[in-house]
Amino acid sequence: MRRSIAALAIVLLLLAVPALAQEQDENLSDGREFGIGMQVGLPVGGLVSARYWFNPTIAVEGIIFAWGEASDYFAIFSGRVLYKLSDTPTVDFYIAPGATFPFSAYGADPLLFSVAGGIEFNFAFAKNLAWNVEFGGTISSTGNLTMALGTGIHFYF
Repeated sequence: MRRSIAALAIVLLLLAVPALAQEQDENLSDGREFGIGMQVGLPVGGLVSARYWFNPTIAVEGIIFAWGEASDYFAIFSGRVLYKLSDTPTVDFYIAPGATFPFSAYGADPLLFSVAGGIEFNFAFAKNLAWNVEFGGTISSTGNLTMALGTGIHFYF
């Protein structure tokens, strides 16, 4: 799975290079509000993601992932606030503090708090599409510190 994610990241980066090379007067992320997509992160996972930008600087994001059967399941819900630090025509930089709530049929899963820095790439050939890469740290309610990595792609309506 890690190889698939790495291959997808490389392909998307290669697609982004021509778009980044073009000089853009128009800010491709202007006017975004609601977006839905996929956000994958380590150490806890993720899948379906929804983002809502209240203004050009502040957004909220919810990420849900679940698997298993009714009597044996595992799921997570992550809630985050995104704060855009830099807004350029094709690339935006943001920080994303939040919490992840894992839950399972057996309970006793630790709560995770994280802070990540993200880079969101916007594409001139697909203005409603954005790809992001994130890097940061996570601390669990049991005191374990880990590195946090993530990537995602969102379609904005």
